[in-house]
Amino acid sequence: MPAKSPKNKAAAILEQPLVLIHGDDDFAVSQRARQVCQDWCEEVDGMDHEVIVATAANAGEATKALGCVHEALQTLPLFGGTKVIWFRDCNFLGDDRTARAADVSSGLADLAAELKSFEWQNVKLLVSAGKADKRKGFYKTLAKLGYVESFEALSINDREWAGKAEQIVTAKFRAMKVKVEYDALSEIVQSVGPDRRALISECEKLSVYVGDRGVATVIDVDSIVTRGKHARAFALGDALGDRNLPALLRRLDEELWATRGDKN
Repeated sequence: MPAKSPKNKAAAILEQPLVLIHGDDDFAVSQRARQVCQDWCEEVDGMDHEVIVATAANAGEATKALGCVHEALQTLPLFGGTKVIWFRDCNFLGDDRTARAADVSSGLADLAAELKSFEWQNVKLLVSAGKADKRKGFYKTLAKLGYVESFEALSINDREWAGKAEQIVTAKFRAMKVKVEYDALSEIVQSVGPDRRALISECEKLSVYVGDRGVATVIDVDSIVTRGKHARAFALGDALGDRNLPALLRRLDEELWATRGDKN
């Protein structure tokens, strides 16, 4: 699927009756799916919407959840208009034991077949899930019929993780209408590390801290942003390598407090 600008992407999702949002970044998937559901509900301006929690502990629960989707698709809106269905937090689209169970595989195949022939005039279906297996028929059906977005978790093993994290931070500050100095932006990323949820949380905390000033500086970051485990380790190593005793003691104190907090 070709890349789309944010504006075109938003418009494309509003127009689609079938959307899959998936990935191993649970926080990003949840946030994005919630926004899509909200946008759909506001667009159709109806009351008859349904959320089906699809987190299954075993094949039986997964099969039951799939049955609820069938029922929701076949139930017409009580008050007319368009019905929004959110199949939320599905955890059996991958390749784990539950996903491989015969009943689940056949249930997904049946649902895929239903979606292919379904009349979408008065229904919108949103599926949010963990990482989905792109080789399976259900994924291919959703990709062909609807719109798919994937969110991969940031990883320290990815050489480009810092650049991706900077994009997340930049977008968050832009949404909050807060300017951030480039050095401060880099400091946030290096302090927090490859954790989308923590990055967004620290951006929000920093926004409150700078207040009406509206500009975040390196000094602000040093004052308020909580360092992640990897950042504390690097800072400790740098202080030791530089033979900077005051900095070394300060970093050791930070690490001891963090360790005490983890135990609690």
